[in-house]
Amino acid sequence: MRRSMAAADSGSGAKRTMTNIPENQRRAGMGSRAGVGTSDPNAQIASKLKALYNAVEQEPIPDTFLDLLEKLDQAEQLGKTQG
Repeated sequence: MRRSMAAADSGSGAKRTMTNIPENQRRAGMGSRAGVGTSDPNAQIASKLKALYNAVEQEPIPDTFLDLLEKLDQAEQLGKTQG
């Protein structure tokens, strides 16, 4: 079973993830509405960071990480039964 860091999309159309936003737009923050209508640099940075976080949050958890978590769960269970 493949887990995801965010809830599944409710059919609202294509999701914008870091994998389908061109590199130059990701770096410029143009893959979202980041910085639109703001002249405050801190607000622009905050908006771009939020957009990046939201895009990363939509990406699935890598299988190698899930395998590592499974091994950790097994080790904890083994430790509880032995201890």
